Amino acid sequence: MRNVKRYETLTELWHREIESQLLATRDELDLVAGIDTIRYNCLLSADSMEFDFDSGRDLWLMPSRFTVLQRAYLDIDPLDAFLARCVACAQEDKRGVITQMFARQHANAPRKYRWGNCMLGWDFRGGGRNMQPTLTMHSRVSYIAYIGGLDLALCWVLARTIGELIDRKPEEFAFNWYLSSSQFHFFKSLPAMYSLGYEEELLDTEGYPSSVYPTLNGVRKWHGTAVRLRDEGVPIAAEKYGPFRRIRRRYEEYKSGVEYRTPLESLTFDPLYRR
Repeated sequence: MRNVKRYETLTELWHREIESQLLATRDELDLVAGIDTIRYNCLLSADSMEFDFDSGRDLWLMPSRFTVLQRAYLDIDPLDAFLARCVACAQEDKRGVITQMFARQHANAPRKYRWGNCMLGWDFRGGGRNMQPTLTMHSRVSYIAYIGGLDLALCWVLARTIGELIDRKPEEFAFNWYLSSSQFHFFKSLPAMYSLGYEEELLDTEGYPSSVYPTLNGVRKWHGTAVRLRDEGVPIAAEKYGPFRRIRRRYEEYKSGVEYRTPLESLTFDPLYRR
């Protein structure tokens, strides 16, 4: 299967999957839509959950966005019960025990969660003397170059939380991601394009023809729009489309040298327990 990949670290998994889908040809994609491209049936693995990630630096997101994410997909009682079972798994790993936790389920609404949860749940095994601790996330869908990074950050915090209970560090964990649909959103991915150094590819239409690379073509169009509106002096307030208005505002700040920082290590589940 072409969408089954194994990487050394969580950092490599995220970066390589972004690059792979950005520079995929039409034959390497399952669907090319108006606002994104899609790869189905992805099984992504990392031998270590070592993760170089900063949601401010890499995605231009404020700390509050992680609070929103964890409150949307985790509940305290199921989380605490899962953590207790993870400790038991580590104590009995020679028996091959595995445990799981469902993500918080949302009622289907006409707009938000119309098709169901994005994250579906997690499972855990190992952690004792016999087996490497292994965390797995099951997802219906994720924007790989946008909230997908924050989804992985949530998994890292979950691994750190489990690790504190079984005396293991996140980098000692292995990771699997069963991702039914990896989506690459054309303009919501722009922060990652700039942060991870893909501006050269966006501008190089000869080396990377738009006709050959559908994802790059879509991202390139929105990048061109952001640049054109800035050059023409069009006020950000005039942008009627809220999600793109945010990208334009952050792009203006990026070009002005403004930097955001929300280190991975600063992320915790404390907001979940304060709600």
